[in-house]
Amino acid sequence: MTDTLLEWKRSPDKKCLLVKGARQVGKTYIIDDFAKKHYKNYVYINFELSGDKKMIFEGDLDIDTILIKMSAHFSGVRFEPGNTLIFLDEIQSCPGARVALKTFTMDKGSMSSHPGLCSA
Repeated sequence: MTDTLLEWKRSPDKKCLLVKGARQVGKTYIIDDFAKKHYKNYVYINFELSGDKKMIFEGDLDIDTILIKMSAHFSGVRFEPGNTLIFLDEIQSCPGARVALKTFTMDKGSMSSHPGLCSA
């Protein structure tokens, strides 16, 4: 799976990556390990453990607004172009985040700057 993630990271036409699979098989572990090894900045949100983070995806769902809200919640993280991974874990628990994936995919400039990685 790491090879697939590296291929995705290197892709010039990056889109959101949705990782699907059975529960408790190591998806989160693999993505977390990959993020820590291959990205300078990393934002991890588990919507089942951190319900307060769902508010990031309420209201306007344009990328700039989402990143401003994330910056407020993750003050120590810099959103550097090409060096930031956003991992939305248990995304099925946050309908607004699922809708936001479309926004991230449609906005090519921001998507290449701030790739989103999601596990369902």
